[in-house]
Amino acid sequence: QDILKDDTLLRTAESHSLQLLAALRSFRECSLMFDFTINVAGRAFPCHRCVLAASSDFFRAMFEVDMLERGDGSVTLDDQCLDAVSAFLDFAYSGEILITNGNVDTLFQLAAFLQVSVLLRACTEFLIGSLDLSNCLYLISIAEAYGSDSLLQSAKDFVVQNFCDLSKTQDFLNMQVLKICLRSDALNVPSEEDVVTSLLRWIHHDRPGRGQLLPSLLSLTRLHHLPSLETLHSDVLLQESEACCTLISQAQDQQEQHSGLHTDARPATTQSYIYIHKTEENGETRHAFCYCLGTNQWKDLGKNLLEAAVMFPDPPGCCFTSYAEKIFVTGGCRGSCCRAIHLHVAQPSHDATDEAWCFCPVTLTCTPTPAMLKARTMHAAVTCLDRVYVIGGRTRGSTGEAPSLVEVEYYNPLTKTWCSVSPLPTAIFYPEATSCGSLIYTLGSEVEFTETFNPLLDCFFCYDAQKDQWNRLVAEFGQFFHAILVKAVSNNDTLHLCDLSTYKVYSFCPETCVWKGQGSFECAGFNAGAVGTRDRIYILGGDYSPDEITDDVQVYHSERSEWEELSPMPRALTEFHCQLISFTRHRDPWDATL
Repeated sequence: QDILKDDTLLRTAESHSLQLLAALRSFRECSLMFDFTINVAGRAFPCHRCVLAASSDFFRAMFEVDMLERGDGSVTLDDQCLDAVSAFLDFAYSGEILITNGNVDTLFQLAAFLQVSVLLRACTEFLIGSLDLSNCLYLISIAEAYGSDSLLQSAKDFVVQNFCDLSKTQDFLNMQVLKICLRSDALNVPSEEDVVTSLLRWIHHDRPGRGQLLPSLLSLTRLHHLPSLETLHSDVLLQESEACCTLISQAQDQQEQHSGLHTDARPATTQSYIYIHKTEENGETRHAFCYCLGTNQWKDLGKNLLEAAVMFPDPPGCCFTSYAEKIFVTGGCRGSCCRAIHLHVAQPSHDATDEAWCFCPVTLTCTPTPAMLKARTMHAAVTCLDRVYVIGGRTRGSTGEAPSLVEVEYYNPLTKTWCSVSPLPTAIFYPEATSCGSLIYTLGSEVEFTETFNPLLDCFFCYDAQKDQWNRLVAEFGQFFHAILVKAVSNNDTLHLCDLSTYKVYSFCPETCVWKGQGSFECAGFNAGAVGTRDRIYILGGDYSPDEITDDVQVYHSERSEWEELSPMPRALTEFHCQLISFTRHRDPWDATL
C-alpha cells in the first residue's frame, strides 16, 4: 500500500507484522541472537527479551526495572510446568497454541503468573466452555487463586443454575460457596424446601465444624415459602438451636399474617401466568382465563372463579395490579358508566370511587382494603418496590369539573396503609405506566379530546421511587404516537413502547433519551393487552373495528430479537385487564396437576 503525503512516499505492507514474527521465529530456530534464558525443572529455554516483553507484562516489568534477572540474563520458574512454559514460548513466537483438557490448567496458571492477557483470555474461555458438575467448584477455587473475574463469575453462575443437581453429588458436601447460592434470587431449585434440605445435608456432613454456621445460613433461606414448617422440628440441629427456632417461629408468623403477599420467592420456585379478566358492558357477563408461561397453555378459569368474582369488583375505569400472589383493584366509577374508553371519557359526569380491593386467586376471596386518599378513575397503577402505586386519573364531578389528577399515592399491602408521594409534574389524560426496577415511567396526553379521538402522546415522565422524585423526560419519539394506542411494558428492566397503530415496538435508553426500534409484530388490534417479562413481550387480543375483535397472541423474544405467534386466547377480547402474576408451585391454584 502506497501513501503519498507531503511529497513523501511511504510504502507499507499488511504482511509486515507477520514477516517480523516469522523472522523472530527463524532466529529462535537457528539459535541466533539469544539474550535471555528461562530455566524450568533443569531445562534451559534460550529466547529473546523483546519477544518476552512483548508477550508478557511480567517480563516487560522485569526488563524495565533493575531486577537481578535483568542483569543475570536468566530467570528460574521452578514452580511452573515445563510443558506449559515450552507451549508459551511457542505461542510467543508463533501466535498459535493448542489448548486441551490436558493442558488448560497449567497454561491458565502460567498465563496468570506471567500476565499473558491473550493466553489468559483464551484459557478462560476454554474453561468456561468446559464447566460441568464435576469441575465447577474446582474452577471457582482456581479462578479465585489467579484472579480471573470472568471465570469466577461464570463458575458461580453455573453452580447457582445447577444447584439442584450439584446438591446431590459428593462434591457439594465440601463446597465453599454455599452462602452465595443461598443469597441468590437466581438459585435454580424446584422449591424452597429443597434449599433447606440441601443446607441441612451440608451442615450434617461436618456437624462439629459447621454447626455454628447454621443460624446465619438458615437466615438466608426463605422459610416463609415452605409448604409446611412443622417438618423442620424433626431435625436435631434445628431443635437444639435457639436462633434457628426463632427463625422458624418468625417464618410462621409471616405465613399467617402475610400469606400470598411475599414478593421474594425465587423465580425457579414459581409458575407465572398472564391473567385476563373482562367484564362486558352489561356488568354481568365476565370472562377470566390465564396463560401459563411455563407450559404455553391457556386455561379457562371457569365457573368457580367467576362465581367467586361476583364479589370481585370490576367497576368501569378501575385498574388491576398484581402484587405477589394477589390482584389489587383500585378506583373506577360507580353507577352505569360505559366501560369502553371512548365512551367512558364522554360521560357527562364521573362518580369516581376511592375504594380498593384485594383478590386472592388461591383462596378465591376478595376483601376490601382501606380507601385510597383520592377517589379516581381512568388512572394508572403499577407495582414498584413492594408497593402498589396509583397515578393520576380523574376524580369525582362533571366532565368540566373533574380534571385529571396530579396526585400520586401508594399502598403498602403489608402495613395496609396508603401514603401520598410527590405529584405528577402536570396533569395528563390516559396515563400509561410501567415500572423498571425502582423507576416508574409514565406517559400520557395533555389533551383529553380531539376531533378524531386520537390525542397525541406528548407527556413523558420518570418517577424515582427511592428518591420520591419526578422528572420530565424529553425524548424524540421519531413519529407521532396516539396516547390510547400505545402500551408501556418492562422487559429486562428496560422501558418498551408497543405502538398498536403501526405494529412496532421501541425500547428507551435513559442515558441518551433515545427510542430504538425493536422490530414489528405481525398485527395487533387496538385496545390490545400487553405484558412484559424478563426476556419477552406479549401482545394479546384487541380489535380492528367494533365488529372485528381478535384472539391473536404474539410474543417478542428479546434475547434473539424474534416475534412468534402463540396459541390464541380462548375467546376474542378487547379492552380487558391483563396482568402477570406468579405463584409458588405448591400454592398454584391454576396448575391442573394439583
